[in-house]
Amino acid sequence: MLLEVYSDLPSFKKVTFHKGLNLILAEKGSQSTDGHTRNGAGKSSLVEIINALLGSDLRKGNILKAPEIVDNTFGIKISLAGKQVHIERSGASSTKLRIRQMPKGFLPVTLYDGENYITNDQWLECLGRELFNISGSMKAMKNGVSFRSLSAYFARPSKGFDSPEKTFPLQAAWQVQVALTYLLKLNWKIAREFEGVRQKDKLIKALKKASNEGTLGAIMGSASELSTEIHLKEDKAARLQRLVSEFRVLPEYQDKETRIAQISKRLSELSAEDTVDKEWQSQLERTIDDEIEPDNSKLERLFSEVQIELPDLITRRFDEFEAFHESIVKNRRDHLKQEMDVISTRIELRFSEKQALDNERAQILSLLQEYGALEQYMSLQSELSALNANVELLKQKLAATQNLDDQKIELKIERHNLQRKMRIDHSERDEAIRQAVVYFAEISKQLYEEPGKFTIDPTENGPKFEFDIPGKKSTGKSKMQIFCFDMMLMKLWAEEPNRPEVLIHDSLMFDGVDERQIAKALMVGAQMSEQYNFQYIVTMNSDDIPDMSGYNGFNVENYRVDLNITDSEAGGLFGIRF
Repeated sequence: MLLEVYSDLPSFKKVTFHKGLNLILAEKGSQSTDGHTRNGAGKSSLVEIINALLGSDLRKGNILKAPEIVDNTFGIKISLAGKQVHIERSGASSTKLRIRQMPKGFLPVTLYDGENYITNDQWLECLGRELFNISGSMKAMKNGVSFRSLSAYFARPSKGFDSPEKTFPLQAAWQVQVALTYLLKLNWKIAREFEGVRQKDKLIKALKKASNEGTLGAIMGSASELSTEIHLKEDKAARLQRLVSEFRVLPEYQDKETRIAQISKRLSELSAEDTVDKEWQSQLERTIDDEIEPDNSKLERLFSEVQIELPDLITRRFDEFEAFHESIVKNRRDHLKQEMDVISTRIELRFSEKQALDNERAQILSLLQEYGALEQYMSLQSELSALNANVELLKQKLAATQNLDDQKIELKIERHNLQRKMRIDHSERDEAIRQAVVYFAEISKQLYEEPGKFTIDPTENGPKFEFDIPGKKSTGKSKMQIFCFDMMLMKLWAEEPNRPEVLIHDSLMFDGVDERQIAKALMVGAQMSEQYNFQYIVTMNSDDIPDMSGYNGFNVENYRVDLNITDSEAGGLFGIRF
């Protein structure tokens, strides 16, 4: 139970609370004009200060981190489990709190500069234990229940008035499910397990997406495509393996290849030489054919025709010339025939050499066809090894892809089993669910003609919480769903030895709400806080208080907190504007 909130800021207005309904009303200042607003009077700031003193993180933007007051200390006095505790906190030293009063042995303390301090984590552990019966082991669990996740439903921050199940707009599904199943006295550990399934599902989807189009495309892929590629490459590897198995190595393979080249070159040379010799031989044959025997008959006829009698000497000389000429022709023919014989011999010798070389080349080619080079063999081996390695990698990819598919199937099974487990839990805790449903209906019935409905659906994604008040599409009625839900929680926990004893509703709760429902809500809050012994703290502008004359026994002044805050410069909670 809250007793007091104060600060060493001289202008800060100390707030003292009482039992039951506590109305904190912001008034219009005597000098107020239409240009003034009570939005800066400090109503929401008070809720934020209370949350900060109850262990919320002092992140950037928190009221205690404002430069004008960051060095000031704020304190709270509370009754915790029947024991008075008095602690202080500063925005400048946000991780520890100073102890002003605490029962001996209540918490382990640390002496610092002659004063006792506790860490914020120790304070949260203490609050969780005393108000919600949260053990240390529960708090240590990943995605487990914590004091701050639960207390936010009893002192909602300014952005926590959009829906009953959420205390801030981007609240994760698991945070809602774990907190509400705990507050509704269901098996919250099942809701926690659903978050584990969701995380696995996100990971599998991310991996699947990455395997299809992202960075893991080189590691994973489509199972069907991978299988096809494996079959094709295995077939290629088998054919290559046969080649390697049948391969016979010829050590002097390269020498043989060199000899083949030499033979080919020599055969080419011999063919060229044959061509030259045969051409020359052909020319010689034509030359012999063109040679003409010496013809003396013409000369003899010449002398005869002119009837010149040649002397014996001239006749004898003519005969000698004729014989000489015949000798020259004969010698030339003999020489040409001899040259042709030499050419024929060369051609025959080259023919024999060509035959020998051709036979040798044929033998070598036959040998090379039957055997292979060591380098060629090593190349085949290397290609086969690379192909086998590639096939193995593809098989690993396929295994990873199939494993991912298997995990998806297993995840569906796990999700189904969790849903079944949750249904069994809901069946076993039917009385707790019945109470929550009935209490919500009873409270909403006091505000509207028809009772609202609160349902808990055990879906495959965890418990789903739904609220239905007739006409809830209006802003006011949607806010009243939150009011009914919060009041239902206070009633559910009323008999617990460790329970929250404070419910705070900022003025945002009643924005857009019909004044008749505001009046009924204040009446219900006053009655329930008295009946179930808790504090119901409401901050409002004074002129938003509806006419309560129709409710016997309800006097606004009886519930009003002794705190004078206005819209003037110095009239707000802090006494200064910033």
